[in-house]
Amino acid sequence: MIKDIKYGGYTAQPSDYECLDGDLASSINLVPEDGVLKPVFQPKIIKRFQTAANKVSFIHETSAFVHYIIQIGNTVKWMDSDADNEEMATVISFLSSLEIYGINAIGNTLIILTSAGMHYALWKDGAYLNLGTHIPELPISFGLQGEMIRGDEFQISFDNIAFFSGDIFNEFTDNNKQRITEQVLAKVNKFIAENSTNVGKFMFPFFVRYAYRLYDGSLTMHSAPILMVCSSDLAPQCFCTNLHGYNTSTSINSAKLIIAAMFHQLDYAADPNALRSLKNWGDIVKSVDIFVSKPIYTYDQNGECTKFSNTDYSDCYAICKHINQKASTDRFPLRYQQASFSWLYAKTFDPNGLTNPGWRLMLPQRDSDAIKADVTNNALFYLLKSINVDDLKTERTIIPINKEYLQSLVAREVMTDDYNSHDLLIPKCSFGYNSRLNIADVRLRLFSGFKATAAFSFTDGYVGYWKDALPTQLDYTVSVSVYYFIKQDGKDIVVNGGVGSFGFNTPFLWLFYPNVNAYKAVLVQTAYVSSEIYEVNLEPHPTLNGAYYFGDWNGINSDGKPKLSKSPTLSTEEYRTIDILNKIYTSEVNNPYYFPLTGINTVGTGKILSIASAAKALSQGQFGQFPLYAFTSEGVWAMEISSAGTYSARQPITRDVCINPEGITQIDSSVLFPTDRGIMLISGSNTQCISDTIKTEVPFDLLSLPHMKGLHDRLNHDRTTDKCLPMLPFTEFLKECRMIYDYVHQRIIVYNRAVTYAYVYSLKSNMWGLIYSNIEDNVNSYPNALAIDTNGNLVDFSSSDDSEITSMLVTRPLKLDASDVLKTVNTVIQRGNFRKGHVQSVIYGSRDLYDWSLIWSSKDHYLRGFRGTPYKYFRIALLCNLTEDESIYGATVQFDTRKTNQPR
Repeated sequence: MIKDIKYGGYTAQPSDYECLDGDLASSINLVPEDGVLKPVFQPKIIKRFQTAANKVSFIHETSAFVHYIIQIGNTVKWMDSDADNEEMATVISFLSSLEIYGINAIGNTLIILTSAGMHYALWKDGAYLNLGTHIPELPISFGLQGEMIRGDEFQISFDNIAFFSGDIFNEFTDNNKQRITEQVLAKVNKFIAENSTNVGKFMFPFFVRYAYRLYDGSLTMHSAPILMVCSSDLAPQCFCTNLHGYNTSTSINSAKLIIAAMFHQLDYAADPNALRSLKNWGDIVKSVDIFVSKPIYTYDQNGECTKFSNTDYSDCYAICKHINQKASTDRFPLRYQQASFSWLYAKTFDPNGLTNPGWRLMLPQRDSDAIKADVTNNALFYLLKSINVDDLKTERTIIPINKEYLQSLVAREVMTDDYNSHDLLIPKCSFGYNSRLNIADVRLRLFSGFKATAAFSFTDGYVGYWKDALPTQLDYTVSVSVYYFIKQDGKDIVVNGGVGSFGFNTPFLWLFYPNVNAYKAVLVQTAYVSSEIYEVNLEPHPTLNGAYYFGDWNGINSDGKPKLSKSPTLSTEEYRTIDILNKIYTSEVNNPYYFPLTGINTVGTGKILSIASAAKALSQGQFGQFPLYAFTSEGVWAMEISSAGTYSARQPITRDVCINPEGITQIDSSVLFPTDRGIMLISGSNTQCISDTIKTEVPFDLLSLPHMKGLHDRLNHDRTTDKCLPMLPFTEFLKECRMIYDYVHQRIIVYNRAVTYAYVYSLKSNMWGLIYSNIEDNVNSYPNALAIDTNGNLVDFSSSDDSEITSMLVTRPLKLDASDVLKTVNTVIQRGNFRKGHVQSVIYGSRDLYDWSLIWSSKDHYLRGFRGTPYKYFRIALLCNLTEDESIYGATVQFDTRKTNQPR
């Protein structure tokens, strides 16, 4: 009888008893494609390194350059791909205690993921500039420079108010409210317009906030809103210079009034040390943009005047530098400080006598609850000034404002909100897609807090007026720091942003920390060696991402406020680092430094192990429906892309869990990943296992075949390192496997560094083969099929310099259509496209599938001229030396059945 057998691919399933004739138990350096077994050549060496430790970990490629990024221990170096030698330059050298998780790149920026965070290295002027792990903080203190301005004196009349009976202190009658209001408010409104709104000066309290403007226009690292106190409870003031009664000796019915107020310019000063650090980021941070809120109105232009009040008991204050002071600056040095309107008035308009009007008319005033609501609910900030980083000043500098600017403030650019941009991201995995950096398996180190100088209005002393003491008696500064308490991730974390210096008697009114989980703050104020410690509760801000405190205009540190006995204990860096394991952070396009809130997605409740994408269209009309896959401890989630380019977690695709994130591999329209089931291929929303036929926990031991070791040795593998045989259980192999996608040949190479064989999957035939492998690691260089071999060479699986390769195949048991019948084989001829002598043959026989005997061998592809003991099962082994144009198809077997008289 004669049977033609066509060789298939390597399989381990079904069992040897059930398998098809032609399935292979081994096919080293052979892969089934186009209906034949083709030789698989060793990859081309494209860069030789004399030192095996010089391993290419990443290829940083742009339109302008291709750099090999090489990791040597904890030092990352680079070299040009065209370099003729191994001369390398250092990118960053890390401490030995630091762990490097991976390397990626977006544009000219190299990103090295480490246990200390993402280190950014910018390619500039022929070298990589180490920027660090985070854009540096730049504390900027803001202050007010104010002028006391008054209008012309004018006179009003009203119904009689009894003077001596105390009615002077009472609220006006309804008629007097109307009469006085009609005479006063028009002048007040005109005074405000002429001296504030129309000339670009500030009169009412407002917030100032700043942020970095990056090279792509993004805003990040927003400061805390800083409350600037142009006036506290009411402005302007309407002072009474004369109260008079016409035709009466016991009442008043006329008053001379002067409207006065402080009008301010905003100034700033940047921290000099921090500014030097920020200038290293000058290619990334283009400017510091300053925004302000609308005025927080204390004056109600629609209300009514209510009464006369004594200024000794009813006054407001400003926190500013009084720049038009007329009193002697030798006696009263100019300071940024808290000062009452009456005192400011006296130093401006009576520099010698230092007197001020004793009465004022109480103008319409907004309800204190409404003012507090405006303070606490303030969320809109409008662009005031953009200052280039190189133009920032470290000395106090006025921010110039055009006269008309504040009139149209609300038409200016509105500041975006911030989301945790001060926190340090420490991801373990990253993936670049559509020029965006995606990171996951993130740890988040909470922000230490804003330095006190960047949290409060600037002050630098306190000059007062006492009859029995020098004005400068209390002219000193105090040190202030703020501790914030945050409850997050089951921890009670305490942070502190640093100490600031402020003038004595400065009221600290407002606190802000950019995390809604902050619940308490402790302010420590130290003068000389003694400290006063105040505690307040924080509330989540209704619209901003943060928590705040605002009590009243007296301040946290005012007299009568409760005090603590000792300062809090700071949390360690490790303790204030929390796990964010189920979120993917996606950067802006071409900007790996900024991860907006819209780019943060929660994926299930488990841990994200890795991220990958299918780069091509999934089906016609559905390009990018699920462009990104998140591999989690709960399975695989598909991420859907929006019109804005961001993602959302659409649905779980499969509950198969990846057992080895390093084995996840992107191919053109699919993603491969190893699981306990085997190697899964995911495309769109469909998954399939492509390794069912090769999965076995008890692989066949080829060395159990007689003389197989000698046959295998003729493959000329390095005997000192060869670990081809025996093969590992497939699941064990997958736990440490990695994959390489050979786009040119449409093959997947699955290797494990612990052994010297690798599986090869042909996407053309959907069948498996094997190759000899000395792969040490593959290089993140999709779509190139690059890897590092055990000698440190950079190799390319898409091409080869070999013209011939030695390969070996061993079939699984051949039953010859009669599984349980004894047979005698007398001829075996190999079929295919190969030259004589390039294929050598061996045949084995067995009666039980376990014990095998050598029947015959030949130095060519013919086995004939032999007879002997009958067997039920046969194996063919071939040793081949094939060139690129040669292939093996199958075999022709001639045999006779024996002893068919009964079942055996």
